[in-house]
Amino acid sequence: MKKRSVFSTYLAVALLIFLCSQAGAEVIWQEGAMTVEDEMSEEGGRIKIGKLKVIPALKVAGVYDDNIFLGNGYTNNPNNPGTMVNGSLTKPLESDYIMHVMPGLLLNYALPGGRGNVNLGYEGDWAFYRDFTVQNWNNQRGLFNADYTAPAGLLLGISNIFNSGNDPYGDATQYALGYTRQRWNNDLKAKAGWDFFNRFRVIGYYDFYKQKYDDDRDYTQNWTTNKFGIGFEMRVLPKTWAFVRYRYEMQNFDTNLFGTTDQNNASNKQNIVSGGLAWDGGGKLGGELNFGWSWLSFDNDFDQNARKYENNNTWVAATSIDYQVLARTRLTLNVARAMRPTGADKQEYYDDTAVGINLSQDLPYKFSMTAGFIYAKNDYNTQVSALSRSTDKREDDNYNANVSFKYKIRPWLDANLGYRYMKKDSNDVTQSFTDNQVMLSVGASY
Repeated sequence: MKKRSVFSTYLAVALLIFLCSQAGAEVIWQEGAMTVEDEMSEEGGRIKIGKLKVIPALKVAGVYDDNIFLGNGYTNNPNNPGTMVNGSLTKPLESDYIMHVMPGLLLNYALPGGRGNVNLGYEGDWAFYRDFTVQNWNNQRGLFNADYTAPAGLLLGISNIFNSGNDPYGDATQYALGYTRQRWNNDLKAKAGWDFFNRFRVIGYYDFYKQKYDDDRDYTQNWTTNKFGIGFEMRVLPKTWAFVRYRYEMQNFDTNLFGTTDQNNASNKQNIVSGGLAWDGGGKLGGELNFGWSWLSFDNDFDQNARKYENNNTWVAATSIDYQVLARTRLTLNVARAMRPTGADKQEYYDDTAVGINLSQDLPYKFSMTAGFIYAKNDYNTQVSALSRSTDKREDDNYNANVSFKYKIRPWLDANLGYRYMKKDSNDVTQSFTDNQVMLSVGASY
């Protein structure tokens, strides 16, 4: 009987290792996925030194991925064009098992008098593919944020996230999906303002973002963005604020290579006016209802191939609303829209419109569930590739659905089983793909 028990234990461990061949990596369009940082803040905090909390975390996870290169399987056939990447047909349909190891550490310090918090953290993610080891990647993430509210009304806040890695899930413009590309980015957000009698607020904003790829072939994706803004807020209900904001954004492409120069690159400016409602935390409603209008103008008249840059204006959104439906049920609604230039060397941009919903539900017997769905529409100002044999402008429909179940083994230890579906349906045949992932993970946060 004892031998059978030991054998069953070994079998269970072997099964876990086999399935833990890929973790739930953060991918484009995905919402509702639990990160190491989320688990640290949600479950950790048992180690305390005065007002300082030290929260270590570790997650080991595995996913079976049926399309690791995010390819469409087309071949070099006139009636069945192939996927083009850097001029080569190199995105086949391949599946694999991938193991992820994700350590984390968060330091949280509560300022005296409940005036704010200071957080310093680290997250790592190492991905090991069973068969296609050339696809192995890792991401390192450092984060810092602090907020302070003075008794007299002064409001201060700053956050900075630094990422370095080479995952195959691209950047905000979906560049090189399916391929590992070494890059880093830094995202800084700061604000300073004044609260007048807990009724009115005036807040100034400054954001800085920089992205840099290591390889010269990716030079079109190196850019720096500076954003300056000011906002006015007025309390209209006990936990509800109405606001109007103005932001001025400058995107500058950093590298001059292969005929792209400061005189023809896609550097641009945007003026954004927005308004809406914001809710204080702790109630049934949280987050922001935020809609506005943006004017995009390019610094240069023509790109390196003498194609004219097209200035544009359209509505934009940055809405994320949480609603506590029941004591154990919470819904999140997201609506986002932005104009995105795709690179330094061409006049191409697209309107990116996304709508998503996420459900968090506590279940009996230490179980809980999260589920989400996002639809995003990408409308380009340029035609589809020549292989598509069409003069239509490119349009992509993006779908992402995910569901996961968590079981709380111990207060500091949980197991997760999840599934994620991702699909890009484009009228450019070189860009469409479908991807399915099944994930099993074990995570600890103390």
